[in-house]
Amino acid sequence: MRPILDLAREKLKGKRVFAVLSGKGGVGKSIVAAFWAMALPKSALIDLDLFNMSTVKLFGVEKLHEVDKEGIKPFEVDGVKFFSLGGIVGDRWVVLPGANEGGVAEALLAFADLAGVENVVVDMPPGTGEVLLTLARATPFTPIVVTTPSRAAVSVVRRLMDYLQEQSIAPEVLVVNMAYLMCKGEKIRPFGWPKELEDLKSRVKRVLELPLDPSLEDYIGNLAKYRGEVFQAVKKFVEYV
Repeated sequence: MRPILDLAREKLKGKRVFAVLSGKGGVGKSIVAAFWAMALPKSALIDLDLFNMSTVKLFGVEKLHEVDKEGIKPFEVDGVKFFSLGGIVGDRWVVLPGANEGGVAEALLAFADLAGVENVVVDMPPGTGEVLLTLARATPFTPIVVTTPSRAAVSVVRRLMDYLQEQSIAPEVLVVNMAYLMCKGEKIRPFGWPKELEDLKSRVKRVLELPLDPSLEDYIGNLAKYRGEVFQAVKKFVEYV
């Protein structure tokens, strides 16, 4: 008997769950997850990147989650609902043994108050650790795999995609973040475009290339207000998901 896991399964039953994953940190996964949730109707973002907890920083939230008999109440910033361990422990570091890592992830999924939510976007930690195993036990999910054009990132993300395919969790979407800059109407690829990236593209149904927008940095802490070209590209793409 695993009552917390069973509760998580019941909580997520009937909802569309999108897991935003990457084999590597630093590829912009949390921003992609945030924009994905912002673009979907009746959505909530659950931050399971337990050691980094970027979501509260991105949206500029400095308070703690409220809790009632329905569970953990979401933060809501300009219509964006989200949950994070940072809303429970505050601005503190977190150290968790492996077994506890899965337990914390289960609890966030189980006790998040998802009333009225139809789409759940999960910001996952990089790699193939316990949190990924926990989510797979709790619910079927659609993998959204994020990389940059960097050869190092692509090589690590390839291993993640190998794992997902071996587990029969077919990657649906590859997001190539920071793929290009627009200059005089032309795409400039500052990080190149390694041939290995073509192999990753061949494994998924759809590919989303996102531009590099220097102004995005000005919205860290106020991300819900950003409506620039990166968000617009995600929004247009998500309309057909």
